[in-house]
Amino acid sequence: MIYPWLAPLWKRFLEQLDQNRMAHAILICGPEGSGKRDLSRSMAARLLCLEEGQFACGHCRSCRLLEGGAHPELFTATLLETKKQIGVDQVRELIDTLYLTTTISPRKVVEIFPAEALNAHSANALLKNLEEPTGDAVILLTCSNPNRLPVTLRSRCQKVTVDLPAPDEGAAWLAASTGVSASEADSALQAAGLSPLLAQRMLKEGLLEDYAAVQKGLGESLGKPRSVSLLAGRFADFEPAGIWKWLSLNTAAALRSAVSGESLPWLPEGTRLNQRALAGLQQEADRFRFLSNTGVRQDLLLQEWLIKWSGLTN
Repeated sequence: MIYPWLAPLWKRFLEQLDQNRMAHAILICGPEGSGKRDLSRSMAARLLCLEEGQFACGHCRSCRLLEGGAHPELFTATLLETKKQIGVDQVRELIDTLYLTTTISPRKVVEIFPAEALNAHSANALLKNLEEPTGDAVILLTCSNPNRLPVTLRSRCQKVTVDLPAPDEGAAWLAASTGVSASEADSALQAAGLSPLLAQRMLKEGLLEDYAAVQKGLGESLGKPRSVSLLAGRFADFEPAGIWKWLSLNTAAALRSAVSGESLPWLPEGTRLNQRALAGLQQEADRFRFLSNTGVRQDLLLQEWLIKWSGLTN
């Protein structure tokens, strides 16, 4: 699916395809919920399609095989269950398939996601192929953090940067796609860090009420350290990475409020918070979010963070 904010990138892709200037490897980068995986999938479908047109036709033999998940010219490397890295054996297996003759589509397509999950050995194995590419294959790498990839790997890819849409554009799309009011769309967009796709999921899963509960809990706990244990227990029911993201977003909003002097509806009226302390808490929330899939005790981190938050007014 090509969302409105992806249209310029899609147009550039089609121009390169029509002019036979398609890069051997494309690195598609963007924040969570920007639509980068949808862009990659649409690129793969169009590259494999047997018909001409702006998009994959959806009815040729190639498209039907792709829809059924059995296309012989599409190869994928992603995280295996219980694994945290894309291993070198996965990449070597992909590379071996690139030298096979195509049977249906005019080219082969490889999808690697999330590309930042490549370890040093698998990235090096892929790099060797990029240095001596096969002529009829296109490698699509999708990632959120390109800085975690080796510079040598990035330099051999055409970089496509997917940005989040402007808030007004994102809210308009969200309201149209979900049928919610403009105010609900705006609230969901703020809760999703301006990502319309994440906001759409929040609305479908009823998570906006949970986000409002987090804001209410933060506002009520200011200056009340004794309430932290109860609040931490309530927050423990949320998915760890999600709660840290919400805490980061709301701390950032509180920091902007402290700088601008504009009040927030979920903060007690007249609240004055230390800007430096707020910035530190936001950094901590971001750091703890990346630790959410490790063995670190999330309950202890959360309680420690909330104690610091509750003491901001002291």
